[in-house]
Amino acid sequence: MGKRTLILPTIVKSSVLALLLLQGCSAKYAPQPGSAAAVAEARMAEPGAQEANAQRGKYLAYEHSVTVDSPEGGVKPLLDKLVAACQADVANQCTLLASGVEGGRESSAHIRVRVKRPGIEALISLAATGGELASRNTSAEDLEGPIRDNAKRLDMLRSYREKLLALESKAGNNAEALIKLSQELATVQSELESATGVEARLMERVNMDLLNISIQPRTQRGFWSPVKRSLGDFGSNLSEGIATAITGTAYLLPWALILFLLGLVLRKVWRRVRKQ
Repeated sequence: MGKRTLILPTIVKSSVLALLLLQGCSAKYAPQPGSAAAVAEARMAEPGAQEANAQRGKYLAYEHSVTVDSPEGGVKPLLDKLVAACQADVANQCTLLASGVEGGRESSAHIRVRVKRPGIEALISLAATGGELASRNTSAEDLEGPIRDNAKRLDMLRSYREKLLALESKAGNNAEALIKLSQELATVQSELESATGVEARLMERVNMDLLNISIQPRTQRGFWSPVKRSLGDFGSNLSEGIATAITGTAYLLPWALILFLLGLVLRKVWRRVRKQ
């Protein structure tokens, strides 16, 4: 009887904790009444959803592409100016993502940066001083859906974490319940950190624009450019042609010898046949 009186409270306590844990799990994917996700859903369900639709376009991520025709010999200096300007633009948080020069007689260059919108025009204006703007294009990606979905996920994870913490405070000395709660809390915390990182990256795309600048020498568009290129490559093309001819001759010589010997044999056979 003494053992039963000790076991029964433990069983009841474990059952209550299990029910509370199941209640928390069922609420894992339900947004809190006062959360941002719930408010967003309520607003979209209201008749006055025109205001929500008016907010569309708020989370646009812009990308700009510019092509600059630079005078001969001005490609590399202009690229260096743009790189230095981006590195010095701390106010607009300019970040150099990529840059490079494609070599050759008529070299070209490219640069890709992430910067706040005020810094976009400054870099484009600087690029225009080193040449002529040949083209400029802007594209936008609407990230409202991914941002809203991620915000809902964050609200649900935070709500679920609060419920788990409340259950942990009520678990007392129940080791099994504490272990399960700790494991679930660790999983939720990992998902929270991942979702927070996704939110930061999405908002960075919205708040910062991407800029691609291609720099090419103006001679690439000239009428005589192909002729000059061909004349300049005449020596190398001639040497490559001679090398190809020598290689072909080396491959053909053994076959020519074999065919010559085969012809002699056939000729002798043909003469014998005619004599008979």
